[in-house]
Amino acid sequence: MASYQEEIAAWRAQRRQQEANNRLQELRQEHAQSVRERDTAIANNDMELAADADNQCQYLENEYAQIVGPQQPQMNPQWANWMRRNANFIEREGERGVKAVTDALAYMQRPRNPNSNDPRYTGMGMTPQQIFTKQGLDRLEDLLETHGAQFYGVRYDKNEKTLTANGAAKISGLTPQQYNEASRQIGNQGRFSWQQKQGNS
Repeated sequence: MASYQEEIAAWRAQRRQQEANNRLQELRQEHAQSVRERDTAIANNDMELAADADNQCQYLENEYAQIVGPQQPQMNPQWANWMRRNANFIEREGERGVKAVTDALAYMQRPRNPNSNDPRYTGMGMTPQQIFTKQGLDRLEDLLETHGAQFYGVRYDKNEKTLTANGAAKISGLTPQQYNEASRQIGNQGRFSWQQKQGNS
């Protein structure tokens, strides 16, 4: 049974949590109001009022961040899948490979500049939403394959990507369901090479 001090500590923690939740709700409402005021002021070309409202937005955002603490950014699932499938390239090329990918992504996002052909001063004008699609990531691979050796001394080969479960199923002549079931059975038996390496270490 909890002691009196433990009960009081639990009650205080619960009270603090409820107060924090209430304040977060207030902050959301106040922030939405400040955003509306800022956007209206901008639309009316009243930049002084817009600046005041934006300062209030920033103040509320800071208070919100202090209450909730640092948040881990969520990785885009398409990007996570791309990184997983291209792990061999990153592992082999190391820092040069990472720099090649980072610079290619920067090029893809930089605005187009009709006055320059230099990739440092022009780009493709894509948004992150456009890049992190299958078509966008295919373009990234094209850039790495075409220009990786020239600009970074790295070799990118699309054929080195690890297979997806659907790709492996297609090659094996099985349906994805049959392939996944066979994969589960092999995993349960501990027959994957990575499982055997763990067992030997």
